[in-house]
Amino acid sequence: MCGIFSLLRCETAGASPTRALLNGTHHVRHRGPDDEGYLLWSAGSPTEVFAGPDTSPGSRAEFSLRELPAVSDWRVGFGHRRLSIVDLSPAGHQPMVHRPTGLTIIYNGEIYNHIELRRELQERGHQFLSHCDTEVILAAWAEWGPECLHRFNGMFAFVLLDPRGKGRLHAVRDRFGVKPLYWSRVGEYLAFASEIKQIRSLPGFAAHLDRGTTRDYLATGLLDISRHTFDENIKQILGGERAVVNLEDANPTVQVMRWYNLEAQPFSGSLLDAADRFRELLSDSVRLRLRADVPVGSCLSGGLDSSAIVCMARQHLDTEGEHHGQVTVTSRYPAARFDEWHFAEQVIRMTEATPVEVWPTIERLQAELDAQLWHMDDPFGSTSQFSQWCVFAGAAEAGLKVMLDGQGSDEQLAGYNGNDAALYTGMLRRWSVVDLAMEIKGFRKRHGAIPIAQLIFALRNAMPVTDMLLPSRLRVSPSGPEWLRLDAPSHVETQPPRDLNDSLRRQTLTGSLPVLLRYEDRNSMARSIESRVPFLDYRLVEFLAGLPDSMKLRQGETKLVLREGLRGVVPESIRQRRDKMGFVSPEEIWLRETATGWFEEMIEAAIDVAPEFYFPDRVRRMLKDMVSGATPFNSEPWRILCLGRWMSTISAGNRIAEGVVPMSATH
Repeated sequence: MCGIFSLLRCETAGASPTRALLNGTHHVRHRGPDDEGYLLWSAGSPTEVFAGPDTSPGSRAEFSLRELPAVSDWRVGFGHRRLSIVDLSPAGHQPMVHRPTGLTIIYNGEIYNHIELRRELQERGHQFLSHCDTEVILAAWAEWGPECLHRFNGMFAFVLLDPRGKGRLHAVRDRFGVKPLYWSRVGEYLAFASEIKQIRSLPGFAAHLDRGTTRDYLATGLLDISRHTFDENIKQILGGERAVVNLEDANPTVQVMRWYNLEAQPFSGSLLDAADRFRELLSDSVRLRLRADVPVGSCLSGGLDSSAIVCMARQHLDTEGEHHGQVTVTSRYPAARFDEWHFAEQVIRMTEATPVEVWPTIERLQAELDAQLWHMDDPFGSTSQFSQWCVFAGAAEAGLKVMLDGQGSDEQLAGYNGNDAALYTGMLRRWSVVDLAMEIKGFRKRHGAIPIAQLIFALRNAMPVTDMLLPSRLRVSPSGPEWLRLDAPSHVETQPPRDLNDSLRRQTLTGSLPVLLRYEDRNSMARSIESRVPFLDYRLVEFLAGLPDSMKLRQGETKLVLREGLRGVVPESIRQRRDKMGFVSPEEIWLRETATGWFEEMIEAAIDVAPEFYFPDRVRRMLKDMVSGATPFNSEPWRILCLGRWMSTISAGNRIAEGVVPMSATH
């Protein structure tokens, strides 16, 4: 895992300072504290790699690197920060040049099947100087061109310079967007970056708030659902996309295209057959993601997903003769209803893992909120992300550089509450009345109530006209919360899902998962830790996409194929768990009991920062009712608080809501 930064000068006459390249790369030092490197290129001139202030002595000696010049004649500049995970030697230094072709790359991520690909490329005549996966990407691109992407099993974001012919830049993101990649045109520069703060550091950058993104966040908490960010001028390359820039153009444009589309693999067989195949694919995914030249630990909540990963990791460690468990990190709270230690402890005993416990507190949240917002680049949806922040801090303190985590399972296997509505929608659209009746009966037997709310949503989805027949209190309001004044076009998909599989596909590609992956990336990289997500192995994703609804959700029971596939793998009490939690936090207790005054104070400050976003009296009434328990708890107060604090910390005393605001380039 690393940090990358690429600048293309769109006004190429004469020499130019390299300070912007150096600054932007330094802003992601946390992503790669082990090494630093730079490259400058212009047409007709030889490519040269340079050192920076943090370049390791080994890399300087290995490649005879001289310091990045303060001024030079260059068209393309690359900056790289390295977190050494595979091949810790200087041979893995970046930017890396493929000498036979001149191809040059800066890369963030891991290609887990690099060993197998290296062997295939060697049979085709390629020679390698290192054992790292970066060199495999270059050789694969030289051999197969962009088609090589389909051969990669991994998470990656990279920018590749192809100087052949008139020259091209390729900016590529992995299938599901596990690793981030942003771009923007700022002044004379066309920039690609790992994090938004790098683009904000460019001279002349001015922020223009994307009001649609802001409204979506306040109303729903959804982010990263499209290429839009909180800034109108900064876009993200989406998962499965690549961008191409023709360097022959004096004023180049960015052409974005898809290189990957999720295609479900057809499946025919029983639930037991599916469970066997699921277990095989997940186990192999874990095996590949244990490949590293540094210790690999695991996030462990005590839920199904993280427990499966820890238990399967132990099986592979045993097979390889490493008879020890992983180091696991678990977030804990004094309030029993937010603490899953009882379940995590069972996994720890079963796998002989070495446990690390972290105890997030409201005092720590208050002290570290600004730091987390700086790393996040944008506001975040709830204090659950603070729990994750503390988990990775605990992992760093335990000396871990790689962690496995369970992101991606819920979105593919109907793990969240409310998926029953999409299931019922499909049945209504197919007029499968008998099946629907059986589902409702089974749901009631399992949960003790008829799923009225899910049925109403299903009716709306399948037959929108029914919304007009419902009482006004039950109708869908497109205006959002009553306290929200901000009105702007939404980036959220408004077309209802056709069925459960359609809903799960959306959750995976454009719903809840993309923003969770960003939180995962920022929280882990803030501590210089690489986080790996076995449930997003593309082979597993394509397999699960092809399973029928009934193997994922049936009669109120979620994750059927996973539960069946984990028989004998995880403790039985965990396999049969029905209470989904994850890395939760006692946000409700903090709001209603221990930090009410802080919430009130911070929300008032948020209103002051952007009063045009809110109806202030309605915000205060909403907060008062939620604190008293008159209305159910949700994270709306936190979203207002977090947005306000974010705006205050990035705006350097100016009002981002009013238009153009200079951003601070310092932490």
